[in-house]
Amino acid sequence: MTAINGTDVLLYCDGVVIAAQRGLSVNVDVDLPDATHKQSGGWGNHIKGQRNATVDLDALFYSTGQSAKALLDYIINRSDILIVITGGTSYPLIGHVNIASSKIDAPSEGAMSLSGSFVLNGGLYQLYDTSAQMMTDPDGNGTNYDTFMVSGTAVTSAINAASTAYADSNTLNVTDGDEIKLAVFLTLNSGEAPSVGIWDNTSAYISNDEQLSEGLNLITLTATATDSSASLRISNTGASNFELSSIYLFKV
Repeated sequence: MTAINGTDVLLYCDGVVIAAQRGLSVNVDVDLPDATHKQSGGWGNHIKGQRNATVDLDALFYSTGQSAKALLDYIINRSDILIVITGGTSYPLIGHVNIASSKIDAPSEGAMSLSGSFVLNGGLYQLYDTSAQMMTDPDGNGTNYDTFMVSGTAVTSAINAASTAYADSNTLNVTDGDEIKLAVFLTLNSGEAPSVGIWDNTSAYISNDEQLSEGLNLITLTATATDSSASLRISNTGASNFELSSIYLFKV
């Protein structure tokens, strides 16, 4: 197995890399409730129970990216967080988390740091194989927003002055009944929040159509038809000004 340099493994919070990250660990475990009975022959038996995961980190104050101050603000406001752990194998781990604990360390003549523990709220997903990232370009099949600027899979600026607007992603291959997760963080500067759904690139949605909420979104789109030329459609029916963190789209 090829060695992976831990420096290359990065933690993102709502689409922004954690500031000056010094350490990161991901802990995944499963509860094993006892199922031993009289015919177990003296051996302990168990069943596979609830899965849990935590992410522990250490980051410096006031660097570029998601500063420790911002992380403290999340704790104070009890905000939901979308985390992405990437690097090494290049297959991201993503999940919806809350910060469970934090500690400020201020050594004499040393760098002050914030350490903390994130607890997973729901599933931890690895974007690999059949669950690989489907999104490569948010407007790969066109857009008519007045402004639609992208950086990788993030939308850095989307402005619709009035009426309706859309942006169709790169081509997607979907099968009737597919459950597709969309994970993204919405910053709504003004106006209407955008909606998302799987579009047949002709005239109609072939999934449920969901309006995003400001902040973290982790939603399920269920395909109602088979289409090898579909797209994720981002749309508005009125004036809007928003930004989207890196968009993660994958089958579950």
